[in-house]
Amino acid sequence: PACLASQCVRAMPPEDGGPFVLAWLVFALALANLVLRVLFVALAPPKPRPIHGPPLKTLIVLGSGGHTAEMFALLRWLPPTRYAPRTYVIADTDTTSMAKVTAHEAEIAQRYARTDEYGRGDDGQIRVDTMTSDVSSLETRLPTHFVKTHPRSREVGQSYASSIFTTLNSTAHAVLFFVTATFFTSEKPDVVLVNGPGTCLPICAAAFASRVLFFRKGPVIVYVESVCRVTSLSLTGKILYHSRMADVVFVQWPELVAKYHRAMYAGRVV
Repeated sequence: PACLASQCVRAMPPEDGGPFVLAWLVFALALANLVLRVLFVALAPPKPRPIHGPPLKTLIVLGSGGHTAEMFALLRWLPPTRYAPRTYVIADTDTTSMAKVTAHEAEIAQRYARTDEYGRGDDGQIRVDTMTSDVSSLETRLPTHFVKTHPRSREVGQSYASSIFTTLNSTAHAVLFFVTATFFTSEKPDVVLVNGPGTCLPICAAAFASRVLFFRKGPVIVYVESVCRVTSLSLTGKILYHSRMADVVFVQWPELVAKYHRAMYAGRVV
């Protein structure tokens, strides 16, 4: 009927589009830009770093128990003058990791304090890379380390329903850290090193988001799977691997490389 047809015509938007069409167009372009940025950051390889380049500011996420023990075993393989300064992130309810950080840094200080002007220790081994480090003083050889506390995303035994809110709180703190480090301080890390504690997921998500928003100017995310995982990745490992948030995934068993083709076999690092 003519009446029904006239009502349909009045319900249709104007032919010129109007402000609503313009708003939808802007939204679609912004969404497409965001999707392209996410795909580019997720699929593009990380920017290569020169071997003898400047020290890399390293953010190290610690868990508790086995995760922390494996992380410090891994850190003993890394030259501390190359990965410096080191910022350790520990959970706000973690009562043991602080002492381990102090002991590890004291070990580094003792090891590197006895070096000559060529960076050699008592045994003749080079302990300071003189091409990237100033060996004129102990302060320049051993940059200050930092310790930051972070809310846990989930406590052991916590219900999954309540962990939604604690995870959101943890993620918000991680986003605030990267925004502050990017715009207001010089603490923006070059590398985020994680090995599986639940605390690391919100931090990795915030680090990945910073790379999306600032077009790959955020940190490289390196995940090292536990030596206990022989046939499959842990839940954290699967999330970081399949979401491509982690730029590099190291595993310690060759069987995992056959199953996860983008993973890299690192041998036994712990």
